[in-house]
Amino acid sequence: MAETVRFERRFQGFTDGALGGYAAGVAARGIDGAAEANLRALPPLERELTLDGGDDGARELHDGDTLVLEVRPAEFELEIPRAPSLDEAETAGRHPVHDSEHPWPACFTCGPDREEGDGLRLFLGWPAGREGVLTGAWTPDARLTPEPELPAEFVWAALDCPTIWAAWVGEDGEIRVPEPGTFSVLARYRLERLAPVPTGEPAIVTAWPISHDGRKHVTGAAIHSPDGNLLARAESLLIDVVR
Repeated sequence: MAETVRFERRFQGFTDGALGGYAAGVAARGIDGAAEANLRALPPLERELTLDGGDDGARELHDGDTLVLEVRPAEFELEIPRAPSLDEAETAGRHPVHDSEHPWPACFTCGPDREEGDGLRLFLGWPAGREGVLTGAWTPDARLTPEPELPAEFVWAALDCPTIWAAWVGEDGEIRVPEPGTFSVLARYRLERLAPVPTGEPAIVTAWPISHDGRKHVTGAAIHSPDGNLLARAESLLIDVVR
């Protein structure tokens, strides 16, 4: 049965569209286990969209005749680097990779202009001696949701931006800044939630590059509890485009 979906401006990623990870998470509601989203167009903001479901668990989000994204159950493999300690993550997060300038300061996930309890305010930096792996300590604000744990779509949103920042990690371990007008666009996004992500409690978020092939980048991200338990993992395929 089809349902109507509307993304409010609160959930923006790029200035003119909803955060891809959040939109994928909304479409993936009800899918048990790992899922894969393929994004075909920028999810529009403040417009009624149609979400259709199939018997195989797949779902499609449409803006009129335009396919915005499709999501389906899907298993995937992902080698996850060892998570740093909470102290290491806290230290790294105090100096975010976007410390000097953020290209999308109002982004729902990583925008520094968002207020506590409104955006996720998830910031990553470099831990000492761990080249190529970004990390940060993140305590989801309890005002984000009335529930004691984050809803699925917020977890999808949380690991979207870290995989984008990881796409900009060069072979020397430094962040490469795309040229003006160039964006790394989320094309394929796989995610699995393994345990609840509680609000009001610290978590450790990591992100790392997996491969670079011209304009294409594969990256990974994960959320761990302070004692090292894996709560969620994700893999992204990003493509550099000129807008």
